Amino acid sequence: MTSLVQEHYGSPEIVARILSAVPWSEKSGSALKPEALFPYDQLHGRALQATREHAARLNPSEDAHLLDIGSGVGGPARYFASTFGCRITGVDLTPEFVAASNELARLSGLADLVEFVETDAAELPFGDATFDHAYSFYVGMNLPDKAAVLQECFRVLRPGGRLIWTEVTALSGVPHFPLPWARTSESSYVGTAEQLISSIRDAGFAILAVEDETEAHLDLARKMKASAQAPSAAEDQANHVVLGADFVERRRNYIRSLGDGLIASTFVESGKPG
Repeated sequence: MTSLVQEHYGSPEIVARILSAVPWSEKSGSALKPEALFPYDQLHGRALQATREHAARLNPSEDAHLLDIGSGVGGPARYFASTFGCRITGVDLTPEFVAASNELARLSGLADLVEFVETDAAELPFGDATFDHAYSFYVGMNLPDKAAVLQECFRVLRPGGRLIWTEVTALSGVPHFPLPWARTSESSYVGTAEQLISSIRDAGFAILAVEDETEAHLDLARKMKASAQAPSAAEDQANHVVLGADFVERRRNYIRSLGDGLIASTFVESGKPG
């Protein structure tokens, strides 16, 4: 599964492609503003809008240390750091993502707050009770052993820490491939919302909130279509610059699968007792 994920997401020159689209030059002598990257580095469902909503819900203190599971090119981590001033450690399987994340953190002046590590989330290289909170945005569909990842999250969180988790969940039938997280069913691990909740609870977490975000995704898609933005300018940029031109088709299939009632988008907030 590791090689499938790396092949699906990895590509060369990610930073160069992003910087070619950003109106900034390292020769200017000023740091790259994190918000200039947001059109390109929020690579999950509903992009920056979802990051803002979930970050506001978690609302970490400035002295908090967060774990980002499946950190991609580091967009959410840089958002948390620049908005709240907290520390974030991101983990990801894709070496190109990890390298790009650390370089973009350096260029945006956030290297002292964010760090990215190439590792398997099912075997985290951190001690017990290292982090105050954790989050994972649209990564679970690539996790064949979700239980192991959740158990590791529980282990490395301090008592009282919260876990924010968003994921595509199954309803009935087979979704339309290719999709953002998988071009074929071979690398897609989508279970029901009930299975996800059960896995989080079995890892030891207390369930604090569960929300169906499907309509929010469909509503955003309708608004983009009505304003002749299909996809939106921000998502279109990210699709082509970071994830490739075929992501447009993959995202279209995602919205179609949501609309056809084949899949849903589920939000779960949980906490480690203590």
